[in-house]
Amino acid sequence: MSTILITFEDEPSLGKKEAVNTKRNILRYIAVLFTCLTYAYFFGGFFPYTLLYLVLALPVMSLVHLFIVCLCFKVSERLNNRIFMKGEYASYQLILQNASFFYMPYVTLHMYMEGQFICKNLKSMRISLPPFATREFQYDMLLAFRGKYDIGIKSIKINDLLGMFSFTIRTLEKKTILVKPRILDIANRDIPVALISEGEVASGVQENGNDEIKDIRKYVYGDSYRKIHWKLSTKLNRLMIKETRNELDNDVLVLLNLQQPEKMDERTLIEEDCLIEEIVSQVNYLLKRSIPVKLCYHKDQPLVLRASSTMEFQGIYQFLSEVKFSQALNDYEYLEYFTENEHTSNLVYLFTVQLDGDLISKCLHIRNKGLDLELFYIRIKGTEEDEEAARELADILIKSNIRMWKLEPAVLEGKSCHREIEPERLVREVEVCESKA
Repeated sequence: MSTILITFEDEPSLGKKEAVNTKRNILRYIAVLFTCLTYAYFFGGFFPYTLLYLVLALPVMSLVHLFIVCLCFKVSERLNNRIFMKGEYASYQLILQNASFFYMPYVTLHMYMEGQFICKNLKSMRISLPPFATREFQYDMLLAFRGKYDIGIKSIKINDLLGMFSFTIRTLEKKTILVKPRILDIANRDIPVALISEGEVASGVQENGNDEIKDIRKYVYGDSYRKIHWKLSTKLNRLMIKETRNELDNDVLVLLNLQQPEKMDERTLIEEDCLIEEIVSQVNYLLKRSIPVKLCYHKDQPLVLRASSTMEFQGIYQFLSEVKFSQALNDYEYLEYFTENEHTSNLVYLFTVQLDGDLISKCLHIRNKGLDLELFYIRIKGTEEDEEAARELADILIKSNIRMWKLEPAVLEGKSCHREIEPERLVREVEVCESKA
């Protein structure tokens, strides 16, 4: 039975080894060629010159071999889906086939580094394929982190028999998957009366002027039908929307701190996912109660996403599924900009992975402006091993009437795995995405 050699290695070490091996092979060939040339020059005769010509012909033969195996080498990839919910499993299949009668000793598969975040076994590997051999690898990956990931093969490098030349194959289509955060159920919460939507009753209290019309505009997809100005719509023969005082002045300001972490590891990803799932759930809860939301964040510049109904939730949801914590700015001046220019109600939500001294001072400053601040965080910097210090800092905020919510990240249970499927069990109908050199 034919065998196949498979070794898994990290991308940096694999690239270095390839470069070193190529240089060594070239030097070895030059040494052999120089030896044969010296042998033929000093001794002459049939055998020395035959040996010299054979050595000179080896690179040509090796290039011909490389050309043929590249033409006959096929690779196919298959994904069971492209969009997933966090906690689901993705299935990735990789099929390699050598359709030539030549042996392929050096085939290097370079995988996307992002794919290793969701499956540690999805590493770059070096293999060798016998003639007419086909191999299939199956990866079942637990999607424990939300985000957008490139997975699968980035490039394939095939070396010649001498190991001096190579040909790189790029896949025809980059495989990308989107893992969306979960939307968790939130129990009923106390929301200021000024933020209660029209038609809802809050303990029998209602502000004067709730029905005062501030603006009339055209209907936009996602607007609530109860806001339609029917009389004016009938006259103009098109739908018109009326906006009342509270509908313009009751946006909840949701501030998201995208500060770049000090180091990127699994714990950091778990904490970021926990924060994103909380903000997604809170925004969904508010929009279900017809409370408009302004999601504010800083990415090179202050940016705002607004949603006023559940129809517009998907835009914010899509953004939060892909957003990365990559903002290097740490002076929090952008929070001042949002609270000065964007707030139309007194309620502000602030979401951050880490609380530090500067951010605590900024929270107190926001509260001193008369804004109602609700703070969602995961940890306080410098107090990871000092619970008493963490409680003292939390007490300072609580005494200032800042509502605090400490989030506890949870690790999803499950395990990713990979296996090689035996040739007799291989399904050969894999024309989904075929690359041929």
